[in-house]
Parts: sequence; structure tokens; C-alpha cells
Amino acid sequence: MLINKNFGAYCELTNKQVTIDERQVTLDDWVIERFTEKLKKASIIATRLAKPLILYRKTLEESECATEEEIATLVSEKYVLVQVYTQGGFIPLSFQQQCVFSTDEFPKWIMKRSRELVLQCLETMDDDL
Repeated sequence: MLINKNFGAYCELTNKQVTIDERQVTLDDWVIERFTEKLKKASIIATRLAKPLILYRKTLEESECATEEEIATLVSEKYVLVQVYTQGGFIPLSFQQQCVFSTDEFPKWIMKRSRELVLQCLETMDDDL
């Protein structure tokens, strides 16, 4: 019997086959762990530079002269700010929604929301760091 303490699972070797406990680590959990680690490293760098790091920008709605956009920003070692705002044309800049997440909560929230956004965040962090 092999015990993997990191993943809380055990493997049993029988007849050269490996069976894994129900608590098998899924790919999503692995991605969340890696994303969290990278986010914490990026937050330290962003704090030292005293400059927020934009994790993603997503256009929600666009007309000829106005845009509604969602932007996620790593603002400190502890917090990620997600804002939805409208701008352009005769419309003054206005914030429709603001959400604050801890660096521990954000990866789970973003993974539930969209894997595409997770990949975009990872790519942005790789490019900026």
C-alpha cells in the first residue's frame, strides 16, 4: 500500500494495477492549486512594485460608442478586485459592480466562472512576471 500524504489519497498495488481512492485529485483542483501559487507570487511582486496587475479584461457589451467591461486586478498581497464598468460616448465612467476577493477565494471563484478566464489570467501573469 502506498500513501500519498500530499493528496490525501492512497494507492494499492494489486496484480500490477493501480486503484485510487475516491478522493482522487481532479484536474480542476490541480489547476486551482497552481493558479493560487502563481497568484501569490504575482501579488508579492505587484506589492513591491506598488503597481496593480491586471489579470484579465473582458468586454461584456459594446455599442458604437460605449462599452461595458469587466476587469480583474490584483491590488495587493491579499486582494483581487473585480469591477464591471461602463464608459464611452456621452456616458461618464460609472462602476456597475465591484467585488473584492482574497487571493485564496479568487481562484475557486474564477474556475467556477470560466476556465477560459483562468487561462487568460495565467497567461497574463506569465507575460508580466
